Amino acid sequence: MKAKKLITVFIFTLFLAFGSAAHAENLHDYYADVTESDLKNSMILSPESSIAFINGQRVSAVQPIVKDGRTLVPLRFISEGFGAKVDFNAENQSITIKYDNKSILLKIGKNTISINGKWSEMDAAARSYNNSTYIPLRYIGEALNKKVVYLKNAEIQTFSLIIIRDVSATAIENLNLIQALELLYQGKSIVYSDRFMAVIKENGQLLLSHDFDSFTPFVYQELIEDKNLVKLGDIWFDTDMGHFYMDYAWDTTQEFILYRVEGEEIARVAIEKAPIQAVKTYLNDVYYLTAYGRGIPDPHETTNLKSATFNNGQWSSDYLGKPGFYYVFDTLGKAYDWPISADGISTFGYQRYGDLSSDERLKTFGFYRIDLKGHHHELNMP
Repeated sequence: MKAKKLITVFIFTLFLAFGSAAHAENLHDYYADVTESDLKNSMILSPESSIAFINGQRVSAVQPIVKDGRTLVPLRFISEGFGAKVDFNAENQSITIKYDNKSILLKIGKNTISINGKWSEMDAAARSYNNSTYIPLRYIGEALNKKVVYLKNAEIQTFSLIIIRDVSATAIENLNLIQALELLYQGKSIVYSDRFMAVIKENGQLLLSHDFDSFTPFVYQELIEDKNLVKLGDIWFDTDMGHFYMDYAWDTTQEFILYRVEGEEIARVAIEKAPIQAVKTYLNDVYYLTAYGRGIPDPHETTNLKSATFNNGQWSSDYLGKPGFYYVFDTLGKAYDWPISADGISTFGYQRYGDLSSDERLKTFGFYRIDLKGHHHELNMP
């Protein structure tokens, strides 16, 4: 009996340890390309939902309302969400808000608002609905020195979105982040999203979308070579460390993005300007090879052989070998093996870029040992 209790406690502990990771509550956990700094001093609400995000954190909200064509927002919820102090005087139905160096005064039933003693008119009076005081959206934003953005596109949005943010915090209005928010408000379970793609889970299955609208199954598929088909993206690599997925942002930046996919854990490993041709792992690091094709910017400052290391919660990549060199592929496109060991990576290479004559470049052809870290190689055999 005691053993059963211990097992139960252990399982419950595991649930607490891993359950919260599977159900993220911060936008930074849902969407990889927004930081906690981007979300600081921001609030996101919807008239169609009782969910809000304050500083990126998901909370239960007092729901905004739309009345007579105007969007009205809950005064106390928003003010206190930004750290303001709110006092209500029941005797004269007045509300005082202290925020930063501002003193804001208004009265229920009146359409005037005072900011540091300066009175102005609102286009609707402060009203009480469901025991909460509401005022027109833009006035509370201006009173708190915030930028107010109201997003509504009936063709693509089920939910209207209200963003109240610092004037300089424009990253929160990124189109794909807005679309990710739309998915969250729809009740979708986002497993991963960034500026390139979104992965959700429905009925126990992972689904992928590049437009945050139409989704297809997201499962490992073995690449079958087809000489009549050039496939730039949607390519899987199977390694000792599990599966890696390469996406291609064909309609935007035309970059190649490498992800590690381990069940429902998805992490972006690298972004490249050239197609990723192969992926290998050694110990805890990832090594991958790109093929320049028509070329990349500043090739004399990098190589086509890269390594990626996971550190401080994120992946970072760097080139290997000597800048200007091109490894594995020869001038005719023939590919050589590139085995990895503790001594480094051994493969064919040559100096492809630089002010060299044909004879000088030919002299760089050979088999090199490339260090696993840093920008050094040694010629093993010409």
